[in-house]
Amino acid sequence: MKHIEFKGKYAEKILKGEKTATIRKRVYVKPNDVVFVHSGGKIIGKARIKEVRQINIQDLDHELAKKEGFDNTEELIDELREYYGEGKDLYLIEFDFEPFDEPLDPEKMYYDGSSLSEIARKALKLDSFSEDEKRILELFLKTGSIRKTAFRLGGLSKRGIVRKTIRKAFKAVREKES
Repeated sequence: MKHIEFKGKYAEKILKGEKTATIRKRVYVKPNDVVFVHSGGKIIGKARIKEVRQINIQDLDHELAKKEGFDNTEELIDELREYYGEGKDLYLIEFDFEPFDEPLDPEKMYYDGSSLSEIARKALKLDSFSEDEKRILELFLKTGSIRKTAFRLGGLSKRGIVRKTIRKAFKAVREKES
């Protein structure tokens, strides 16, 4: 299942139904996709994507700001500029959210509860990684976060590379320990 991630500060608004849309620079979902919703390091529920459409900052209005969980358009624009710079081509993703009774821990779900830092540490002792993969694992150990590692590598679009490297590390460590 695909995932859509939000900063932890948005978890409460999503759970309360005050945030029913998100604006992104890149889009990998389409209407009717069902995705896991991450916020604050947990998977807090799932969402069905209702609509995806390209927009510009000039298209933003009070109604979109409210769907995004902001009090006004100016706050939303400030947040988008801080996050994406002056990018003009953005995508609005609207969704219906369904919370889980209890949030899921992604580390338990994907890594059998193993610490990602411990996985990275153990993997760096193995000879099965390229120099780029070793650099990613070392950077992950410094930042302690997939998101922060991706930013240091050049932006959120690099999260997939970080996750792929950590999954490879998990598999290599598991095989070594078996």
